[in-house]
Amino acid sequence: MSEILRIAALADGLCEKYGTRNPFDIAQADGVLLRFCPEFQGLRGMYKVILEQRFVFLNGNMKRREARQVLAHELGHDVLHREMAKNSVVQDHFLLDMTLKPEYEANLFAAQLLYSDEKVLALLRAGKSSSECAALLGAPLPLLELKLKILQEKGLL
Repeated sequence: MSEILRIAALADGLCEKYGTRNPFDIAQADGVLLRFCPEFQGLRGMYKVILEQRFVFLNGNMKRREARQVLAHELGHDVLHREMAKNSVVQDHFLLDMTLKPEYEANLFAAQLLYSDEKVLALLRAGKSSSECAALLGAPLPLLELKLKILQEKGLL
């Protein structure tokens, strides 16, 4: 199994376990504590494990849609990089940073968590372009492009 498919399967597993793609509901059900921090300036989100408790700190000034995307990304760090977060803080200034492997992996996770295969495929079958799909889903185009990469890896495109 490729790394992309492994990450997608982990995201799907959380969605199936909790019966939702809503990252706020998943975080609460999975025991991840959320803290909204209006004092964050350029920082969008942060993930840290403190005394075995998992925390996500979100910029309290973001709109709900952006907070949802950032939280899905931070849940990716929770699932994929928990050990790393025990020794350091995982900070995210840019949601779609693809330069570091952990950030790329967390973005893949977020793309799979937020957007179901069926919904994206239905839009594509209806003749929508990538940018139209992104707009209809309220997704940043780079996140939708990661979703398309997952669908390709699954052999669905």
